[in-house]
Amino acid sequence: MLHNMKFEIKQSDFSKALLVASKSLPSRANLPILTNILLTASLGKLDVVTTNLETATKVRVDCKVEKEGRVTIPGRALLEFISQLSEGSVNFEKLGEEALVLAGDFSARFATLGAEDFPAIPKIEKGTKILLKASDLAKGIMRVAFCASQDEGRPVLTGILCDFGGGFLSMVATDGYRLSFQKIHEDSKTKESIKIVVPAKALLEVAKIIVETEGLSKDEVVEVTIAQNLNQADFKIRDVEFTSRLIEGEFPNWQKIIPVNFASRAKITREEFIRFVKVASIFARDSGNIVRLNLEQEGKGAVLKISASDNQLGSNEAKCEIELSGKGGEIAFNFRYLLEMLSSVEGEDISFEMIESLNPGRLTVPELNENYFHIIMPVRLQS
Repeated sequence: MLHNMKFEIKQSDFSKALLVASKSLPSRANLPILTNILLTASLGKLDVVTTNLETATKVRVDCKVEKEGRVTIPGRALLEFISQLSEGSVNFEKLGEEALVLAGDFSARFATLGAEDFPAIPKIEKGTKILLKASDLAKGIMRVAFCASQDEGRPVLTGILCDFGGGFLSMVATDGYRLSFQKIHEDSKTKESIKIVVPAKALLEVAKIIVETEGLSKDEVVEVTIAQNLNQADFKIRDVEFTSRLIEGEFPNWQKIIPVNFASRAKITREEFIRFVKVASIFARDSGNIVRLNLEQEGKGAVLKISASDNQLGSNEAKCEIELSGKGGEIAFNFRYLLEMLSSVEGEDISFEMIESLNPGRLTVPELNENYFHIIMPVRLQS
């Protein structure tokens, strides 16, 4: 067991590594050691590790190691201190129970806790390895994660179903009121079919890590390792490894609730749709968040009317031209659900399909073909 350690590292590298690692750093913890960051210096590398027992983040970065060793340090304080320093070298040395950090005109001493008390991060030795394009994965997560439930009463719905097989990953999230589906290619051509449920919060961190990775090429991949025996999945991109526990339990049979044979389909400009819903929301906020959509043929064309009303405030209505096939009709939704979906996708147009006022509606993005759809439950109108 090496008690002393000493290394020199670039401030920018150290700051970035600490920032990424802070994704698994709890702000408060029952175990004081969890608010610490584990630093391990060895063979010209520094490993920066954090865990909140649900997820763990490990970042590997280059440094000059004079004495190898391990130590844990209060995470937030170290991150704040290092991020305030100017560019240049940072010298780190463990002296007894303290760590001395020197950089330019600054010096700081941090209390340490023994590395032996830091929770062991289970190493996934055996597991199914899957390769996914990083940018596809990040976009896919953003298109579904907002639909996961916030209610811990049904833990499985706070996760995203990840269904691997046939050269694809299908992701599904639902809170019982809406559902998003996204399919992306996987590059590893896994023969076996695997279904896991990953906490939505954890996958959002994976998406952030991808988005914040500098100079990411469009072909860069995330290596996913699934160890069902450990009930864990590991996401590796460059020198960052993010591990999350999986949620146990049976994800509901979501295919059963997907309507087929829609009676009407409208094509609407996305930006216009967002603006109309935002305006209607002014009149819907205090009356159950309800906005009405009316699809109707008018003259030689068709229009979408979006309206909302409030007994005390008043009402509004706006209409825009749309392409409509089918007879149209009226349906009402919670405006928040519409806005969350519309802002989670890119694309110029949105396709909206409905059957009747009490059947779920479906929103798709023509540019994403069959690889994406969003189902939303209507609100029953009191006429």
